[in-house]
Amino acid sequence: MRYVSPARIIRDDSDKAIGIFSQAFKRRDGEDGLSATWLEYFSEDHNESIIAAVRASRANLTLPVKRDSGFAIGNVGDILSACKHHNRSSKKIRVVYMPNNCNKSHAEVKWLPHDDQLLDLLATEVWANLKLNKDIPD
Repeated sequence: MRYVSPARIIRDDSDKAIGIFSQAFKRRDGEDGLSATWLEYFSEDHNESIIAAVRASRANLTLPVKRDSGFAIGNVGDILSACKHHNRSSKKIRVVYMPNNCNKSHAEVKWLPHDDQLLDLLATEVWANLKLNKDIPD
């Protein structure tokens, strides 16, 4: 699961969320990984995991989760498969569990290439399941 800021959510004329901009999956310069949350850390039940992960994100003081933000849900196998076809680097793309003091469920997609076609694919197909923060109970 990846946090999506309100500015990275595509909305229609009535302000309904209809998608995710590809920039939500772009690594910052100098980063070798794209930050995410490992859902299975919380529960075997998918829906329970989403709720627990969102609640944990809200409690994380280093990530200001806004009411109109969202969370993109992706499958590791699908992410790796999509990335495999766009990787021109010698580094193999990996999804790695990397807990830290602020987030025990933290994971990273390591060495994700800066490829606009890949980012579009991640946003529209691979990580396109968007859960809005406001729809997750407290």
